[in-house]
Amino acid sequence: MKSAHSYRRCLQLFVPLFAVVLAVMLAVVTSPALADGTVRAWRSNGYDQCLIPSDLGVCTQIAGGDQHTIALRADGTVRAWGCNNEGQCNIPSDLGVCTQIAGGGNHTIALRVDGTVRAWGNNSQGQCNIPSDLGVCTQIAGGVDHTIAIRADGTVRAWGRNIEGQCTIPSDLGVCTQIAGGFFHTIALRADGTVRAWGNNSQSQCTIPSDLGVCTQIAGVYFHTIALRADGTVRAWGRNTQGQCTIPSDLGVCTQIAAGGAHTIALRADGTVRAWGNNSQGACTIPSDLGVCTQIAGGHLHTIVLEGNQNRSQPSSIPATGVGITPSPSTAPSPPSPPLAPNSRPSPSA
Repeated sequence: MKSAHSYRRCLQLFVPLFAVVLAVMLAVVTSPALADGTVRAWRSNGYDQCLIPSDLGVCTQIAGGDQHTIALRADGTVRAWGCNNEGQCNIPSDLGVCTQIAGGGNHTIALRVDGTVRAWGNNSQGQCNIPSDLGVCTQIAGGVDHTIAIRADGTVRAWGRNIEGQCTIPSDLGVCTQIAGGFFHTIALRADGTVRAWGNNSQSQCTIPSDLGVCTQIAGVYFHTIALRADGTVRAWGRNTQGQCTIPSDLGVCTQIAAGGAHTIALRADGTVRAWGNNSQGACTIPSDLGVCTQIAGGHLHTIVLEGNQNRSQPSSIPATGVGITPSPSTAPSPPSPPLAPNSRPSPSA
């Protein structure tokens, strides 16, 4: 009797425990496996900017240029691919370990581990000529033909093409925590969460909405500006010819924003990606198998993401940078058009 009682007691303890273990095992087996630090890109691929190198490995940051893509690998090395007409994808052999990357039109920028800045590629406007007195920096960004940096003291410097005053820093700008570049304009997020923009304002891209409020991130590209507000909502202003400034009504809370040439990208709180605006090449058509993402970036006509299983509610404090409306699954993207000429750019009045 004692033996039978003991047996029944063991079953009472073991069966529930086995059920829990089995449930966990099934959850692990049936849950999709997310590749931590995997880069994905779509759609315009005229220069193979969306063709991810097979040996790229795990990455921690992504950025987009006009028609090239940049990635910061887990070991701090930089890779770039796509249009290389100006050498923007030729990584300097002495670059060393980096902590951040950014893309300009046809140039690439890197922040080294010692806080120094390097840039290479198109230097027709002096955008790759690092000022000798720049000093230690904490963040970098690229405009189409200019380069921007935040110095260790929070002040902003910019150099390169200055035809519209995009490199002329406002004297009252103060301490900033983030920067971004557009075609002919520059954007800064100040320490108090307010946004400033200067340079070309032909599309009102530098006219900050009076009700914008406190923001946590900014992005800019050709002729529009984007901001992520403290409550996770997204605002955009400037040129809206492709609907790039028309925020989807069901977008919800977001944790990161990025810009393409004429499209806008957002990373939602659940790790899903939305994009809207110019979808002529399918840049706004999110792959159905994308899964959870941790970072987003944009090129002129392509979208880049970092896919992974990191804590999606805590995006990188250094957002992806670059020159950068989700269609229904049944809507096929337009057939790809021939690649743009390397220096093909929209005009401010277009």
